[in-house]
Amino acid sequence: MISTNKQEPKQAKAKGDSFWKQLLSGDFLFAKGTIRWYPYIAFVFILLVLIVINEHSMDAKRQRIKELETEYKQTIGVLKHNNQYILYDENQKLIQMLNDRGFEKNDKHIYKIVIQRPKENAD
Repeated sequence: MISTNKQEPKQAKAKGDSFWKQLLSGDFLFAKGTIRWYPYIAFVFILLVLIVINEHSMDAKRQRIKELETEYKQTIGVLKHNNQYILYDENQKLIQMLNDRGFEKNDKHIYKIVIQRPKENAD
């Protein structure tokens, strides 16, 4: 039986350089099929550079946050250690000393609330 489809004989592919040899030598970059991919390759390269820069920036920020946390904890520790009750007489002396140096206490916006306790009858 004769086929109506004409089949051309298989042609042997021209044996060129192997894929790995083209890859290592860089010859694949100048192939016609690869040239149209240059904008996409450049875009991916730019994204990779931005990722590296962003990661470096994030590491620097994390380091700064750790330094600030350490400084904060040290300051809180010192403040807790120095937190002592100041007697009324000593407080008045400090206020007087500050007044003598030119610092004045502004009491205009300070309101004093006095709550009186009810007197108990001794009857």
